Amino acid sequence: MEKTLIIGAGSRSKKDPAIKGIGTCLVERLAREGRSQILFTYHNSENGAKELIQRACSENPFCKIDSMRFDSLDYRNEWPALEARVSEVGTPDIFIYNAGLRFYKEKLSEQEKEETMTVNYHCPAFLIEKIGKKMAEEHERGRIIVTSSVIAGKHHPFLEDYCNSKGLLNKYVWQHKEKWRERGIEILIVSPGLTVTPMIEERLDFYRDSAKQRRRQRISSAEEIAESIAQLCLP
Repeated sequence: MEKTLIIGAGSRSKKDPAIKGIGTCLVERLAREGRSQILFTYHNSENGAKELIQRACSENPFCKIDSMRFDSLDYRNEWPALEARVSEVGTPDIFIYNAGLRFYKEKLSEQEKEETMTVNYHCPAFLIEKIGKKMAEEHERGRIIVTSSVIAGKHHPFLEDYCNSKGLLNKYVWQHKEKWRERGIEILIVSPGLTVTPMIEERLDFYRDSAKQRRRQRISSAEEIAESIAQLCLP
C-alpha cells in the first residue's frame, strides 16, 4: 500500500458544509480508492480533520488515515515533529503540498507579506528538500505534487503578493526538476483556476455572477481539482 503525505487538509466551511478545501476532497478521494495509507496535516481545523477521518473511514473501513497539526509559518520548528511522525508511519511514496495563505486586503503589512511568502514558498521548498531526500534514499523513487496557482490575481485585485509567492514556488520546482528526476523523484505542479473553497467563500456570489455573465472563467469545484491530483497519484 502506497503512503501519501498531504500538507494542508481538513478545511470545510462553517457556513456551508458543502464547501470543502481541495486537500479535504483529496483525502476523501484517495480514501475511497483505498490504495494509499494517508497522513495529512491541518493548521486550525482540528475538528475538521477529525470529521474528515470519520467520513472517509465510514465509506471505506479498511482505509488507513491519520492527521497531525502542522504550522507552515513556523515550519523549521515544526519539522522535527513532522519528521518523527513520518518516520513512524513510513516515508511517503507521494508528497503533496496543498497549504496556502492569502490576505484579501488592498495593502498588506510587512508581516502579512512575510507570512504569505513563508507559507507559499519557503515552507514548501524546505519540505521538498527534506522529504524528497528521504524518498530518494529509502525508495529511490517518489512523486511530489504542489498546488500553486499564479493566476489568482486575475480574479481579485489584492493578490499580488500571493501570486508572487506562488510564482517563486513554480520557478523553484522547474529549476529543480532535473535534479530530482535523476534521483527518481518526479515533481509536478497543479495550478487550479478559480475554485470553490472556504478560502474564497466570502466573495463566492460575486465570482458566480461574473462567471454567468462570462466576465471570467467558469468556477471549478474542489472535488474536480482533487480528482486531477488523484489521477497524478496513480502509478
